[in-house]
Parts: sequence; structure tokens; C-alpha cells
Amino acid sequence: MKVIKQIKSKRRVTEFGEVNTSFQTIENIIDLVGSEAMRYDSKFLDPACGDGNFLSSLLDRKLASFECKHYENTHLCEGKLMITLGSIYGIDKLKDNIVEARVKILKRFSDAYAKLFDSELKTHTIRSAEYIVSKNIIFGDALTFDNYESGNEIIFSEWVFNNMQLGKIDHRIKDLLSCSRI
Repeated sequence: MKVIKQIKSKRRVTEFGEVNTSFQTIENIIDLVGSEAMRYDSKFLDPACGDGNFLSSLLDRKLASFECKHYENTHLCEGKLMITLGSIYGIDKLKDNIVEARVKILKRFSDAYAKLFDSELKTHTIRSAEYIVSKNIIFGDALTFDNYESGNEIIFSEWVFNNMQLGKIDHRIKDLLSCSRI
């Protein structure tokens, strides 16, 4: 079983309230959503993603259920993998956490790609993956909706695969949250 260091430092707990979720709790949370966690296009947001433990476990589940043999060509399979990568979103207030989360997510994606295609990532694929992760794992504040990198409000990109092309549709976080209120 994986072990997650829950406290990086006393200062971070005091100053930012940072306590990482245990691996078992992460797995239990993902279990609660059942098969939805394994759908390649099901979207998940961690508004306090820390260094990406929840998001990487979720991505692991999605990628473990992914099989390219169901697709008639490699390009379509690669597109679905990009949608899978683009289905996880995170926000954190600490820059070092965002850097670590992005690296962790890209590593998981690269490993899965290599296993599925029995090859290393193509240059254009890794650039696309890096771009998606840079748009989906955001250095900002989920309470104020501030994106610290851009200086604007948080915008999330929805990734779509149409006519064999990967595209994106941008959504303001305020609009997404107002739509989800019942």
C-alpha cells in the first residue's frame, strides 16, 4: 500500500492548513463514485489538490481501465487518452504543490502511454499533455477564484475530440459553480 506523507512541515500546517489526505482515504473516496471514476471523460475537480495525490490516484484508476484495442486506430486511442488526462482538474495555493502535482500527473500519463503503445511519447503528444496539465492543474485560490499565474479568475478548459482533432472549450469557474447549484 502506498504511504502518503500527510504533513510536510508544521509551518505549512499552521500557515496554510495543509494536511495531505491519506492514501486509504483517497481510495475510499474514489470507491464512492464507483465506475464513474473509470470513465475516460468523467470530470473531477480537487479544489485543494496539494501535490496531486488524489488526482494521480484518480488518473491511475482511469488509465487502468483504458484499453486501446477497442479503437479502430491509434490516433483515436491517443485522443481518448488526452481526454482522460484532461478530465482531472486541481487548484492549490502553493506553487511547489502545483509543480509537484503537474510532474506527478505527467509521469503517470507517460507511463500509461508507454505501456499502451509499447513506445515512448511522441514529442507532439508530450507537449499536448503538458499544455493540458498546465491548464487543468492551477496555481490559485478555489475560494476567491483567483488564478495566481495569470492574475485573472480561474478558467478551466474542457477537452473535446472531434473529427480526429483535440480542441478545448474554456469555462469560467464562477459559471461552472453556478450551474451545479441545486
